[in-house]
Amino acid sequence: MLKELKEFIYKYYIEPAETGSGYNLVQEITYGLILALFLYLFYKGLKKLNIKIDEKFVIPGVIFTILIALMRALVDLGYIERSFLTITPGIVFLVGGFYIITILITGYFFRDNYYKVSSVVGLIPLIYFFIIFLQHVKTALPIILSLFLVTLFLGMAYLINKRFKIFNSKIDYLTLLGQLVDGAATTIGIGIYGYLEQHPIPRFLMEHFTPISFIVVKFTIVTIILYILNKEEMDPDLRNIIKLIIMALGLAPGLRDLFRTIMGV
Repeated sequence: MLKELKEFIYKYYIEPAETGSGYNLVQEITYGLILALFLYLFYKGLKKLNIKIDEKFVIPGVIFTILIALMRALVDLGYIERSFLTITPGIVFLVGGFYIITILITGYFFRDNYYKVSSVVGLIPLIYFFIIFLQHVKTALPIILSLFLVTLFLGMAYLINKRFKIFNSKIDYLTLLGQLVDGAATTIGIGIYGYLEQHPIPRFLMEHFTPISFIVVKFTIVTIILYILNKEEMDPDLRNIIKLIIMALGLAPGLRDLFRTIMGV
Protein backbone atom coordinates (compact mmCIF):
# COMPACT_ATOMS: atom_id res chain seq x y z
CA MET A 1 0.00 0.00 0.00
CA LEU A 2 2.79 2.41 0.94
CA LYS A 3 4.66 1.60 -2.27
CA GLU A 4 1.58 2.25 -4.39
CA LEU A 5 1.02 5.57 -2.60
CA LYS A 6 4.61 6.67 -3.26
CA GLU A 7 4.29 5.71 -6.91
CA PHE A 8 1.01 7.63 -7.17
CA ILE A 9 2.51 10.77 -5.62
CA TYR A 10 5.57 10.57 -7.85
CA LYS A 11 3.56 9.96 -11.02
CA TYR A 12 1.00 12.71 -10.55
CA TYR A 13 2.85 15.36 -8.53
CA ILE A 14 6.64 15.04 -8.54
CA GLU A 15 7.41 13.76 -12.04
CA PRO A 16 5.41 16.48 -13.87
CA ALA A 17 7.32 19.15 -11.91
CA GLU A 18 10.68 17.51 -12.62
CA THR A 19 10.04 17.02 -16.34
CA GLY A 20 7.98 20.17 -16.96
CA SER A 21 5.39 18.05 -18.76
CA GLY A 22 2.48 20.18 -17.59
CA TYR A 23 -0.47 19.62 -15.28
CA ASN A 24 -2.85 16.68 -15.02
CA LEU A 25 -6.41 16.51 -13.72
CA VAL A 26 -5.32 14.91 -10.43
CA GLN A 27 -3.06 17.89 -9.74
CA GLU A 28 -5.70 20.38 -10.79
CA ILE A 29 -8.29 18.88 -8.41
CA THR A 30 -5.85 18.52 -5.50
CA TYR A 31 -4.45 22.03 -5.74
CA GLY A 32 -7.94 23.42 -6.22
CA LEU A 33 -9.13 21.80 -2.98
CA ILE A 34 -6.06 23.04 -1.06
CA LEU A 35 -6.57 26.55 -2.44
CA ALA A 36 -10.24 26.50 -1.47
CA LEU A 37 -9.37 25.46 2.10
CA PHE A 38 -6.76 28.21 2.54
CA LEU A 39 -9.06 30.83 1.08
CA TYR A 40 -11.91 29.76 3.36
CA LEU A 41 -9.68 30.17 6.41
CA PHE A 42 -8.42 33.50 5.05
CA TYR A 43 -12.00 34.67 4.56
CA LYS A 44 -12.85 33.75 8.17
CA GLY A 45 -9.81 35.69 9.38
CA LEU A 46 -10.85 38.75 7.39
CA LYS A 47 -14.33 38.64 8.92
CA LYS A 48 -12.88 38.51 12.45
CA LEU A 49 -10.76 41.60 11.69
CA ASN A 50 -13.74 43.37 10.06
CA ILE A 51 -11.78 43.84 6.83
CA LYS A 52 -14.13 44.64 3.98
CA ILE A 53 -13.39 42.95 0.67
CA ASP A 54 -13.82 46.06 -1.47
CA GLU A 55 -11.84 48.10 -3.99
CA LYS A 56 -9.21 48.96 -1.35
CA PHE A 57 -8.71 45.28 -0.64
CA VAL A 58 -8.04 44.73 -4.35
CA ILE A 59 -4.91 46.93 -4.41
CA PRO A 60 -2.48 44.71 -2.44
CA GLY A 61 -4.08 41.63 -4.01
CA VAL A 62 -3.17 42.82 -7.51
CA ILE A 63 0.36 43.76 -6.39
CA PHE A 64 1.07 40.32 -4.93
CA THR A 65 -0.49 38.63 -7.97
CA ILE A 66 1.87 40.52 -10.28
CA LEU A 67 4.75 39.58 -7.96
CA ILE A 68 3.94 35.87 -8.34
CA ALA A 69 3.81 36.22 -12.13
CA LEU A 70 7.07 38.17 -12.34
CA MET A 71 8.99 35.83 -10.07
CA ARG A 72 7.72 32.81 -12.00
CA ALA A 73 8.85 34.37 -15.29
CA LEU A 74 12.30 35.04 -13.81
CA VAL A 75 12.48 31.35 -12.88
CA ASP A 76 11.92 30.55 -16.56
CA LEU A 77 14.67 33.04 -17.39
CA GLY A 78 17.04 31.30 -14.99
CA TYR A 79 17.55 34.32 -12.73
CA ILE A 80 15.72 32.61 -9.86
CA GLU A 81 16.68 29.00 -9.18
CA ARG A 82 14.03 26.45 -10.15
CA SER A 83 12.62 24.48 -7.20
CA PHE A 84 9.24 23.35 -5.90
CA LEU A 85 8.82 26.68 -4.10
CA THR A 86 9.61 28.75 -7.20
CA ILE A 87 7.31 27.00 -9.68
CA THR A 88 3.57 26.53 -9.63
CA PRO A 89 1.94 25.61 -7.31
CA GLY A 90 4.77 26.06 -4.78
CA ILE A 91 5.31 29.73 -5.60
CA VAL A 92 1.58 30.38 -5.23
CA PHE A 93 1.59 28.88 -1.74
CA LEU A 94 4.83 30.72 -0.87
CA VAL A 95 3.96 34.23 -2.06
CA GLY A 96 0.24 33.72 -1.49
CA GLY A 97 0.92 32.63 2.08
CA PHE A 98 3.10 35.71 2.59
CA TYR A 99 0.26 37.84 1.19
CA ILE A 100 -2.31 36.31 3.54
CA ILE A 101 -0.05 36.79 6.57
CA THR A 102 0.68 40.38 5.52
CA ILE A 103 -3.00 41.25 5.15
CA LEU A 104 -3.93 39.71 8.50
CA ILE A 105 -1.04 41.35 10.39
CA THR A 106 -1.54 44.80 8.84
CA GLY A 107 -5.28 44.45 9.34
CA TYR A 108 -4.74 43.77 13.03
CA PHE A 109 -2.22 46.57 13.66
CA PHE A 110 -3.16 49.25 11.13
CA ARG A 111 -6.93 48.74 10.84
CA ASP A 112 -8.36 50.89 8.01
CA ASN A 113 -4.91 51.64 6.60
CA TYR A 114 -3.99 47.96 6.26
CA TYR A 115 -4.18 48.09 2.45
CA LYS A 116 -1.63 50.92 2.25
CA VAL A 117 0.94 49.15 4.42
CA SER A 118 0.44 45.74 2.82
CA SER A 119 0.74 47.34 -0.63
CA VAL A 120 4.12 48.80 0.31
CA VAL A 121 5.24 45.40 1.62
CA GLY A 122 4.38 43.85 -1.74
CA LEU A 123 5.81 46.70 -3.81
CA ILE A 124 9.33 46.38 -2.34
CA PRO A 125 10.14 42.96 -3.87
CA LEU A 126 7.99 43.73 -6.93
CA ILE A 127 10.06 46.81 -7.82
CA TYR A 128 13.30 44.88 -7.29
CA PHE A 129 12.28 42.03 -9.60
CA PHE A 130 10.77 44.44 -12.14
CA ILE A 131 14.12 46.19 -12.50
CA ILE A 132 15.70 42.80 -13.24
CA PHE A 133 12.94 42.11 -15.76
CA LEU A 134 13.52 45.40 -17.60
CA GLN A 135 17.16 44.45 -18.10
CA HIS A 136 16.09 41.38 -20.11
CA VAL A 137 13.33 42.83 -22.30
CA LYS A 138 13.67 41.65 -25.91
CA THR A 139 10.42 42.77 -27.56
CA ALA A 140 7.31 44.83 -26.81
CA LEU A 141 5.14 43.19 -29.48
CA PRO A 142 3.38 40.76 -27.05
CA ILE A 143 2.24 43.72 -24.94
CA ILE A 144 0.84 45.54 -27.98
CA LEU A 145 -1.02 42.46 -29.22
CA SER A 146 -2.33 41.64 -25.73
CA LEU A 147 -3.55 45.19 -25.17
CA PHE A 148 -5.40 45.02 -28.47
CA LEU A 149 -7.18 41.77 -27.59
CA VAL A 150 -7.95 42.76 -23.99
CA THR A 151 -9.26 46.18 -25.05
CA LEU A 152 -11.40 44.59 -27.77
CA PHE A 153 -13.08 42.16 -25.37
CA LEU A 154 -13.46 44.75 -22.59
CA GLY A 155 -15.19 46.97 -25.12
CA MET A 156 -17.53 44.10 -25.95
CA ALA A 157 -18.19 43.61 -22.24
CA TYR A 158 -19.05 47.31 -21.86
CA LEU A 159 -21.53 47.17 -24.73
CA ILE A 160 -23.09 43.95 -23.44
CA ASN A 161 -23.38 45.46 -19.98
CA LYS A 162 -25.24 48.49 -21.31
CA ARG A 163 -27.88 46.12 -22.64
CA PHE A 164 -28.05 43.40 -19.98
CA LYS A 165 -26.60 45.05 -16.80
CA ILE A 166 -24.31 42.14 -15.91
CA PHE A 167 -21.53 44.04 -14.12
CA ASN A 168 -22.26 46.14 -11.04
CA SER A 169 -18.80 47.29 -9.86
CA LYS A 170 -15.20 47.97 -10.88
CA ILE A 171 -14.29 44.63 -9.31
CA ASP A 172 -16.41 42.90 -11.98
CA TYR A 173 -14.41 44.51 -14.77
CA LEU A 174 -11.15 43.73 -12.97
CA THR A 175 -12.23 40.09 -12.66
CA LEU A 176 -12.86 39.91 -16.39
CA LEU A 177 -9.62 41.79 -17.08
CA GLY A 178 -7.55 39.23 -15.18
CA GLN A 179 -8.97 36.35 -17.19
CA LEU A 180 -8.68 38.25 -20.46
CA VAL A 181 -4.97 38.86 -19.81
CA ASP A 182 -4.53 35.11 -19.47
CA GLY A 183 -6.59 34.45 -22.58
CA ALA A 184 -4.68 37.02 -24.63
CA ALA A 185 -1.25 35.89 -23.44
CA THR A 186 -2.08 32.23 -24.13
CA THR A 187 -3.54 32.99 -27.55
CA ILE A 188 -0.49 35.01 -28.56
CA GLY A 189 2.06 32.69 -26.96
CA ILE A 190 0.67 29.57 -28.62
CA GLY A 191 -0.62 31.07 -31.84
CA ILE A 192 2.43 33.22 -32.66
CA TYR A 193 5.38 32.13 -30.53
CA GLY A 194 4.78 28.38 -30.46
CA TYR A 195 4.48 27.88 -26.71
CA LEU A 196 2.71 24.81 -25.27
CA GLU A 197 -0.27 24.90 -22.89
CA GLN A 198 0.36 23.02 -19.63
CA HIS A 199 -3.20 22.74 -18.32
CA PRO A 200 -5.17 19.79 -19.74
CA ILE A 201 -8.55 21.40 -20.49
CA PRO A 202 -7.22 24.51 -22.31
CA ARG A 203 -4.73 22.25 -24.11
CA PHE A 204 -7.58 20.07 -25.37
CA LEU A 205 -9.56 23.14 -26.43
CA MET A 206 -6.74 24.70 -28.43
CA GLU A 207 -5.65 21.43 -30.00
CA HIS A 208 -9.13 20.91 -31.45
CA PHE A 209 -9.89 24.55 -32.23
CA THR A 210 -7.77 27.62 -32.94
CA PRO A 211 -5.84 29.39 -30.11
CA ILE A 212 -8.19 32.39 -30.35
CA SER A 213 -10.98 30.12 -29.10
CA PHE A 214 -9.38 30.18 -25.64
CA ILE A 215 -9.96 33.88 -25.00
CA VAL A 216 -13.47 33.65 -26.49
CA VAL A 217 -14.37 30.79 -24.12
CA LYS A 218 -12.83 32.63 -21.15
CA PHE A 219 -14.77 35.78 -21.95
CA THR A 220 -18.03 33.86 -22.23
CA ILE A 221 -17.58 31.76 -19.08
CA VAL A 222 -16.43 34.64 -16.84
CA THR A 223 -19.28 36.85 -18.04
CA ILE A 224 -21.80 34.11 -17.21
CA ILE A 225 -20.20 33.50 -13.79
CA LEU A 226 -20.30 37.21 -12.94
CA TYR A 227 -23.95 37.38 -13.99
CA ILE A 228 -24.81 34.45 -11.71
CA LEU A 229 -22.77 35.81 -8.78
CA ASN A 230 -24.43 39.21 -9.01
CA LYS A 231 -27.90 37.65 -9.06
CA GLU A 232 -27.27 35.39 -6.06
CA GLU A 233 -28.24 36.45 -2.55
CA MET A 234 -24.99 36.18 -0.59
CA ASP A 235 -22.59 38.05 1.65
CA PRO A 236 -21.06 40.87 -0.50
CA ASP A 237 -17.61 40.11 0.94
CA LEU A 238 -17.90 36.45 -0.04
CA ARG A 239 -19.08 37.44 -3.51
CA ASN A 240 -16.15 39.83 -3.96
CA ILE A 241 -13.49 37.40 -2.73
CA ILE A 242 -14.76 34.81 -5.22
CA LYS A 243 -14.44 37.42 -7.97
CA LEU A 244 -10.90 38.34 -6.89
CA ILE A 245 -9.88 34.67 -6.85
CA ILE A 246 -11.13 34.38 -10.42
CA MET A 247 -9.16 37.51 -11.31
CA ALA A 248 -5.93 36.25 -9.74
CA LEU A 249 -6.22 32.79 -11.32
CA GLY A 250 -6.18 34.50 -14.70
CA LEU A 251 -3.89 37.47 -14.10
CA ALA A 252 -0.99 35.52 -12.55
CA PRO A 253 -0.48 32.92 -15.33
CA GLY A 254 -1.37 35.46 -18.00
CA LEU A 255 1.26 37.97 -16.88
CA ARG A 256 3.82 35.20 -16.40
CA ASP A 257 3.33 34.16 -20.03
CA LEU A 258 3.55 37.78 -21.17
CA PHE A 259 6.70 38.47 -19.13
CA ARG A 260 8.49 35.41 -20.45
CA THR A 261 7.48 36.15 -24.05
CA ILE A 262 8.73 39.71 -23.71
CA MET A 263 12.06 38.37 -22.42
CA GLY A 264 12.23 35.84 -25.25
CA VAL A 265 12.25 32.85 -22.90
